[in-house]
Amino acid sequence: MTPSIYDAMPIKVLEEIERIETRIPVIERRAFMLQAEAQDLRYRHDEIIKSWTDKAAWEGLDNLIAERHRLDMIAWHCDPLPSGIRTE
Repeated sequence: MTPSIYDAMPIKVLEEIERIETRIPVIERRAFMLQAEAQDLRYRHDEIIKSWTDKAAWEGLDNLIAERHRLDMIAWHCDPLPSGIRTE
């Protein structure tokens, strides 16, 4: 058997290489899962925007903006403030 570069490395270096080799698949799996989660979030983001674009096309953008302002005013008067005290 011919010697390899591993034969020249001290045990500490070989142990570090082993730790790295065992962590690589774990990190690659985590990266894959994060990539899938990011893709799901992108899809959800696009679906929300599409649904509101469709709603604006159906009901009119100005009507949706007016409704938002109306709901914001209701929330401003009825929802608790950050301190938990109601405005009324």
